[in-house]
Amino acid sequence: MEFSRIVKNVEFDMDALVGRTDAWVVVLDQHQRIVESNALCPEILDTSPEAIRGKLLSDVLPVGHIAFLLEAGLCFRSQPILIGDRKLVCHYVPRVSDRKVEGGVLVIDSEPVPRDNLSFVDLLDIVRSLSAVMDLAYEGTILVDHEGYIVLVNQAFADLLGTRAQDMVGKHILKAYPNSKCSRLPIVMQTGRSEIGWPHNLNGREVVVSRYPLVKHGRPIGALGKVQFQDVEEVLRMADRFQSRAQASKPSSAPQVAKVGAFTYDINSIIGHSKVIVELKEILMRVAERRSNVLLVGESGTGKELFAHALHAASRRRYAPFIKLNCAAIPEHLLESELFGYADGAFTGAKRGGQVGKFELAHNGTIFLDEISDMSLPMQAKLLRILQERELTPLGCNTSKQVDVRIVAATNVKLEQLVQQGKFREDLYYRLNVMSLAIPPLRERTEDIYFIVGHFIETFNSEFGLQVQGLEPEAWELIKDYPFPGNIRELRNVVESAFNVVVGPLIRLQDLPAHIRQLSPGGMGPVVSSSGLAQWKARIGREPLPQIMDEVEKVLLEHTLEKVQGNKQKAALMLGISRPGFYKKLHKLGMA
Repeated sequence: MEFSRIVKNVEFDMDALVGRTDAWVVVLDQHQRIVESNALCPEILDTSPEAIRGKLLSDVLPVGHIAFLLEAGLCFRSQPILIGDRKLVCHYVPRVSDRKVEGGVLVIDSEPVPRDNLSFVDLLDIVRSLSAVMDLAYEGTILVDHEGYIVLVNQAFADLLGTRAQDMVGKHILKAYPNSKCSRLPIVMQTGRSEIGWPHNLNGREVVVSRYPLVKHGRPIGALGKVQFQDVEEVLRMADRFQSRAQASKPSSAPQVAKVGAFTYDINSIIGHSKVIVELKEILMRVAERRSNVLLVGESGTGKELFAHALHAASRRRYAPFIKLNCAAIPEHLLESELFGYADGAFTGAKRGGQVGKFELAHNGTIFLDEISDMSLPMQAKLLRILQERELTPLGCNTSKQVDVRIVAATNVKLEQLVQQGKFREDLYYRLNVMSLAIPPLRERTEDIYFIVGHFIETFNSEFGLQVQGLEPEAWELIKDYPFPGNIRELRNVVESAFNVVVGPLIRLQDLPAHIRQLSPGGMGPVVSSSGLAQWKARIGREPLPQIMDEVEKVLLEHTLEKVQGNKQKAALMLGISRPGFYKKLHKLGMA
């Protein structure tokens, strides 16, 4: 049976596919549970389609060595499978949407497997041994047999060609896609030599690939191709970065004009297993691959800067600069020169030789503008020009410079409200808000507190030279019930504070900061009594959570200000939030 006939219309005519009578067809969901089966099921398994519907495929069939192919979402053909004492042939087509596997279709022929196809098991064993160091699900991957026919390919590879994986499987590598005549996989098999990091043209796109001959018992049985970089420019940027580091390490009497920025965190730095965080990380990975500007929205201390780093690290600009600037931390009269730079003698007090602005430093990379809501209207107009024209003019300079920069902006206020109040330009808002990511506050992902605290304990164990193992049960209960108005920043502050006084392997109740301990019955003061805490809990479900949280925050802020005799800077430090963030909370709660 031809593979192309099996998979025809798999994405659009599922009923016709399940209705086939020449092969057993099984439709799987993303968890490899059986969604549907056609009428040939009894001929293969001696049971009805209804009996296996809803079960895991592995509970019905001895999937064996094809299990990892299904998990990785790879498309393959003519794979031998042993069912009872019969050796049959199976084919698999994943159903992929936005690079996420949403299930697939497994087709099993009722005819015995030809002896020639047994060599595919050898190919599979070799590829499976490489899978530990290769991301088969996301890196472009293609596998050919000893004759050069494609027996396995993933959608990531097919995406580069603008086609479907199932349309490539079964074709010869030299006829499978435009420009495929230039494929060197047959040459790699003949010579037995790997080619690592070679430039290659895929459908008019310059990529960097690696090719590996697959050999068993001294004879070639196939070849594996991997796309290492989807853009040659990525490699060039990486080379420039290494060259910059090498030059920086050499002694030089000449002054340095600028230091290239770099990201500190990546997607793995975002800690948490709650549903909201898992979904947010999946969205972030998809958004990162695009060129659009991103707006990060979230309360102070939720980790917006961390998400900005992760966006840059997952993008094609990862080897270019990552520049960050807090718009609220720089006085208005200096912000323009910081962003756009200035020429020699542009104003009184200017540095000799001028200064390169943040946007120019971020050329080909990413610039992170935190607290974007604090930017004045005149500065917003100048930022809009960069977004529209992709050019800037340094202060005191008559010529413009072209810049290619992706902007990631962050705010802890609702910009749409500022737009309505005339405090933020509507046109700039829509330019920045192409894609918006809402970072949830810690109180909406309390199940992640355990993992975040564990991360902080590891960090401070290394920093303080201690061996703290965790928290005592009483301390845990208090941490879980505390609302954390300062979010993750405040949680880090609490753990670090405890590390300064902890004695022994566990953090005790008395090791926690005073404003946390006062939440417990018999605590240090009446800031929140046990009865008051119970009253707030009782209101959950009857009143909106933001209203309840505002009252909790107001009580905590009032008590903190009393403890520091009204010193707002000390109060912000005690709560683990920034001073601008503290003032915004006071204004929001009518305490300013």
